[in-house]
Amino acid sequence: METEKHIEFSKLKHAYHTIKNFLESESGDDVTSLNTKIVGDLGLSGDDNYFLLVKFVEKFQLEHSDFNYDKHFYSEAELYDSAAALYNLLVISIWLPLKTIELLTFNKLKISKPTFYKPARSVSDMTFRDLLVWYVEGKYVADANIKYKLLKEWNKDFL
Repeated sequence: METEKHIEFSKLKHAYHTIKNFLESESGDDVTSLNTKIVGDLGLSGDDNYFLLVKFVEKFQLEHSDFNYDKHFYSEAELYDSAAALYNLLVISIWLPLKTIELLTFNKLKISKPTFYKPARSVSDMTFRDLLVWYVEGKYVADANIKYKLLKEWNKDFL
């Protein structure tokens, strides 16, 4: 069930810029929209996203007891263990020659290639919007459950 919450524009704007600057500083990449994904767009996987989240929670003093890391991300061990590395080495020894043939034919010949290792379970990743909601709320909340409605701010100089 979606909850509608009222928020001042200035507070939301401050939160937006604070989290956007944090993500861009930590990732070295541009955050282009609220849907920018930590792994998918910023390329922070394994320990990189883990340490990003630890720093995020500590820097902004956020509650994290309801956050389940495993729901959103693969661990370093899942991505880069020795079995996965060996599998990917074998796959690349087949994939690379097949891709070379495709390129030599200017992609007119499409060849089915083996896929690289992916962990068995699925994860959802996290977006800039997820972190923004977490920051505004002060605790982790699934962002799909909150919709912000801007409050009208009175201009004190006008009165």
